[in-house]
Amino acid sequence: MAAECYRDSIHIDAEPEFVYSYFTQPEALARWMADRAILDPRPGGRFTLVFGDRTVDGQYVELDPPTRLVITWGRVGSATFPPASSTLEVTLTPEDGGTRVSIVHSGLPASEAPRHILGWQHYLGRLAVVAAGGEVAAHVVPEVLTRGAD
Repeated sequence: MAAECYRDSIHIDAEPEFVYSYFTQPEALARWMADRAILDPRPGGRFTLVFGDRTVDGQYVELDPPTRLVITWGRVGSATFPPASSTLEVTLTPEDGGTRVSIVHSGLPASEAPRHILGWQHYLGRLAVVAAGGEVAAHVVPEVLTRGAD
């Protein structure tokens, strides 16, 4: 059974074209979200994030630079949340000299929703810092995000 969609948004002090690259360029994405990213940003292209011993895997479904991306998302080796089993929609809108980044993560199993809510709150905060030119600590997955995950 899928949970309701998780929705969130943040303002980033950077132009949409620049922020968009943080979802399509491996080095940029790994600065805020993962240990390593393997990306092929085209419809049907690979979207893989490595978090320590866990891997998120999916595909880019739609790309409309620099305003929107749709990506499938799931965890390698998971019986309840397999690769490409949920969908992440990212919308970037110019706002006050920067960008409003809005996400909708749909199709999450009920068991994954609390973990992803905490995860998105954590990672969107990191994105806001790095995309605006700041530095964040080296990536470490908060233990609460992996506790109980298959």
